Amino acid sequence: MVYHEIRIVNGQKMNYLINNQREDRRWKKTAKFIGAGKLDEEEVRKLKKEFEIELKLNKKYKYLQKKKVLDVEKLVKGYDEGIKKLSKEEFIRFEKSFFTELTYNSNAIEGNSLSLEETSIVINEGLSPEGKTLREVYEAKNHMKALELIRNYKGVLNEQFILKIHSIILNDISERFAGKYRENPVRVIGSDFHFPSPEKIPQLMGNLIYWYNKNKKNMHPLELAIIFSMKFVSIHPFIDGNGRVSRLIMNFILQKKRYPWINIYNKQRQKYLKAVRKANNEDYSEIINFLIEVIKENMKDFGFLE
Repeated sequence: MVYHEIRIVNGQKMNYLINNQREDRRWKKTAKFIGAGKLDEEEVRKLKKEFEIELKLNKKYKYLQKKKVLDVEKLVKGYDEGIKKLSKEEFIRFEKSFFTELTYNSNAIEGNSLSLEETSIVINEGLSPEGKTLREVYEAKNHMKALELIRNYKGVLNEQFILKIHSIILNDISERFAGKYRENPVRVIGSDFHFPSPEKIPQLMGNLIYWYNKNKKNMHPLELAIIFSMKFVSIHPFIDGNGRVSRLIMNFILQKKRYPWINIYNKQRQKYLKAVRKANNEDYSEIINFLIEVIKENMKDFGFLE
């Protein structure tokens, strides 16, 4: 975390930005001089953001080269600037539209046949479209409830939080399995990947949370969120709902790091699943590059990128 520090040198105020980062069990302190005398708070905030980007660009990541980091940071900056330009009413409409589309796409990727318009009718008007199953209607309602939980949750990422998200996702659909790790082996049709046996899941999920806590301050936020999501999918801890929960957790991590959420479009389903299959074998390059392109498309749809 970057903070502003004032030092008195020969009776004069000297302003520095300080970053303390733990690397390889040691604390690394980086300081940058930003001027003498009293500085405007808005100017300090601007310089902080620039310094944070500079630190990220100078850091080496496993999957993000410097150009990719710069691309991502430009997208984040464009998103922040775009949001700031919206009035309160416009922002409310933006969020309503975005989370409706996110719910539609995430469910559609898993086979839900509700259209975007029908999804909106369910979650925004409380109505059930004709010819649709109760399961599909509950999937839309539950996904929106899970979104509300994530948006308002201020705690840490742990197993209890993940189980709570899953219990909401399967509420009124599969009460027997909601919020519980699976007790049976699973396979994905058309895939030769073997998911872990049920008895290994508690230990693997504990390991995953440990991995997250170990890496959350060292990895790039985008890398962290995406790889956590992919590791989660490769464990496949639930009998149903793994894909939706994995994408919700990915966006929760991005939210904690103050990065924009990612809305993977149903039209991109095949590319997404292909990248996920590679990630099951711990090859994360394709899914990271794919999702950066998704962010760009999201930004264009927001009108924040030409």
